[in-house]
Amino acid sequence: MNDFYRTLPAGARTSAPDVAREYGRALYRRYDSFLRGKSVSTRPYYVGLSSRMPDFTHLTKRVALVADTMLLSEHGSGPVHALGEDVDMPLLSADPNGASDSALLRWRYGIVTEDLAGLGRWLLDAEPLLRSGLVWYGPAYTQGSSGMQMGTVRESLLESGPLPSFQDRSIDFVVEHGRAVDVSRTKPLASRVVRPVLEIDLPFIDGLSLHDFAQATSEEFDSYTHYRDFMRARLLELDDALEAVDSQVALERIALSIRDEMHAAVAEMSSATRTRAFTRSGAVLGTTSAVLAAVRPDALQGALSFSATLAAGATGLWPTIQAFADNKPRHAQGKWHYVWVLQKRTARRRRA
Repeated sequence: MNDFYRTLPAGARTSAPDVAREYGRALYRRYDSFLRGKSVSTRPYYVGLSSRMPDFTHLTKRVALVADTMLLSEHGSGPVHALGEDVDMPLLSADPNGASDSALLRWRYGIVTEDLAGLGRWLLDAEPLLRSGLVWYGPAYTQGSSGMQMGTVRESLLESGPLPSFQDRSIDFVVEHGRAVDVSRTKPLASRVVRPVLEIDLPFIDGLSLHDFAQATSEEFDSYTHYRDFMRARLLELDDALEAVDSQVALERIALSIRDEMHAAVAEMSSATRTRAFTRSGAVLGTTSAVLAAVRPDALQGALSFSATLAAGATGLWPTIQAFADNKPRHAQGKWHYVWVLQKRTARRRRA
């Protein structure tokens, strides 16, 4: 999807419906090849889900934690939004003298969606995920009957017919009321992780915007993939044969276990970050003090005497030290580093 975002007109980004229309046009001629790629894929965690547009954010944040790639589509209900016309000119016949019969086919096409603006906002918020190949949207395309005129292409053409209704396809799970129903029965491993991940308690993402989630997932990709493997392993421990009540109990046990591990790991990383910041700021202060003492003793005395003022916002030695203290390492630190980043973003959003 990098090509789509790279060629998206700058002005289109200011209008969510325009973003959705541009996406529909960009994918139209490649849609069948995308669907074929999914159908022949041997990856067990490449899944297709159909849902209502208001549930897309919830689905994206959760299914991304267990899927390699997800195709999201709508149920095919809602108004048709026309995208334009497409044209093809097949050669019907030719004789030895060079004369030929041809036809110019022209048809209208569009997408079916209940919320064109909502789709555009989702495409913008989830941009890092689409660029990374973690998710893509499968438009519910529909097209009118072809206008066809025999003879040379210079002859007049028939107008296209109206846009007909849409037929759904390439969907493994239909999601209704927060629950996924396996309709394909061809992805047994995916079914055992997709269905429970929609129900398990995951407080570190529930208050997070899709934009922040997508950005963090892209920036911490290595750590994210480690956490994804961890989530799959834990959810695969669930026994599909359990009755509904027992299944909920087992799911809650896994959720509690994940939260315990997460809290311990996050607390350890937060402590390590504070220690590292303190050590770094002390080292900067010591080095800077030694240099100033050797070169300009008066500068050292002035910097220390005005440290309170500097800490309040003026420029000088203390803001430099604070900047070093706040500069946290960006490299991945295992699967819990990703969760730590998400949790920090969630906490920041709740304070805002």
